[in-house]
Amino acid sequence: MTLYEKYVFVLCLIVFLCFTLLFTVMIVSLLRSTVKLIRKGYEDENIRAEYFRAKKKKKRFVWLPKVAAFVVSVVFVLAFCLSMVLFFAERTNDLGLATLRVVKTPSMATKHENNAYLDRNNLVDQLQVFDLILVHDLPDESELELYDIVVYKTENGPVIHRIIGIEEPNEKHPDVRYFRLQGDANKYSDSYPVLYSQMQAIYRGERVPFVGNIVLFLQAPAGWLCILLILFGQIAIPIVEKILTREIEQRLRIMDSADWKELPASYSIAPIVISRFRMSMRIQRKDPIVHIRIHEEKGNLKITLPKGRQKK
Repeated sequence: MTLYEKYVFVLCLIVFLCFTLLFTVMIVSLLRSTVKLIRKGYEDENIRAEYFRAKKKKKRFVWLPKVAAFVVSVVFVLAFCLSMVLFFAERTNDLGLATLRVVKTPSMATKHENNAYLDRNNLVDQLQVFDLILVHDLPDESELELYDIVVYKTENGPVIHRIIGIEEPNEKHPDVRYFRLQGDANKYSDSYPVLYSQMQAIYRGERVPFVGNIVLFLQAPAGWLCILLILFGQIAIPIVEKILTREIEQRLRIMDSADWKELPASYSIAPIVISRFRMSMRIQRKDPIVHIRIHEEKGNLKITLPKGRQKK
């Protein structure tokens, strides 16, 4: 990794730690508030209603949301791993076997009008920006032919261009072949001839359009942060649900529900967590200037509107 890449990695790690700390404080604060409401009985009505509603529901497919969340997380992690493999593969001179590359420039996206050889030879294998292509290990130098698309290294990174000319060894360069390359969308060929030793791979036509956009995002600091936050969520959410489930079970025992045995599989924690804010959000969506007053009456929270704004 270059010095800049190390700097970006450290910066991303610091931002992740800051976000993790912020989200942890927010989650702990909300969790404490919700647990306090449950223990004092303010959520008894919601707990009981959700309990009996869950008992009436069929238990089919209650596992589906968790499985879906797990699958999405696994897909993101695998995509991230793939993007990192591609990231390091681009910095490897000798690939040795087929690998994937992302097309990052539009130099092969269209046919320039000056490049008559494209139509003359029916070359329609242009590459769009963000295409994900499969490239193969280079054949022997003698097997490279005109109009092959190859990957070669430069100071600014890998370039994917087409061979448009081959200069055999002569008096000026008796021991090497010179390859002239050009992007299909470019008016002129590349500034300098390319040697076989500079080439890394050859493209044979396998590509997936526009998927490279996702790969590049996951290679960027924003992608790293996204993956880390997903992993953080996968760790934090089960812990929060376990704590709330234990508190709800204890509250149900205190309420001594005659029909209570255990929480049904379809019991949902979410309505309990957001019930305190539900009425407030509903009122403020309809009239943002309304100020509501929350007070306790006979062990229950009661929301009162100012005079003149009570619902008719």
